[in-house]
Amino acid sequence: MKLKTIFASLTFFLMFSGISFADAGGEHKPYVGSTAFEQMKQLAGNWEGSMDMGQGPMTFKASYKLTSGGSALIETIFEGAPHEMVSVYHDNSDKKLTMIHYCAEHNQPRFILTSMEGGKLMMDITKDSQSEVAQQKHIHNALIHIQGKDNMVQHWTGYEDGKKDKVVEMIFKRVK
Repeated sequence: MKLKTIFASLTFFLMFSGISFADAGGEHKPYVGSTAFEQMKQLAGNWEGSMDMGQGPMTFKASYKLTSGGSALIETIFEGAPHEMVSVYHDNSDKKLTMIHYCAEHNQPRFILTSMEGGKLMMDITKDSQSEVAQQKHIHNALIHIQGKDNMVQHWTGYEDGKKDKVVEMIFKRVK
């Protein structure tokens, strides 16, 4: 009896794991997201950025990579630096662009698209994230201005102790 149970379990496992293995190697239907996400997908590739934090201009490397069947975009800024940060953009279940920012300040605020006009996408912190990071230093909103295929400007508004601290401008150019 025990041998029959083991055999039946093994057969069941192999049957269904074979299906998932076959799906993993098969063709996936291309993901078509919201208008905002489709704009963000065009950023895939390597970028060089510049910014001035009051100590003169500094340059940094950044990259954008599509993953998860084209349904998520990973942004890595300050690549290779101790303060490297990652953000993941994706559409939520309502097909609204969202982002989770994994910050060098050791918090992970979540954002949602609040407006979009042409190549300008405004993202604000979600209510649940706002309460989590209220008194911490954090990014509160981000304006992403895509200026054609090879240029972009981002404005990140930081908060500290519950109030606006500063706005950082980052200028990006695609590396060819």
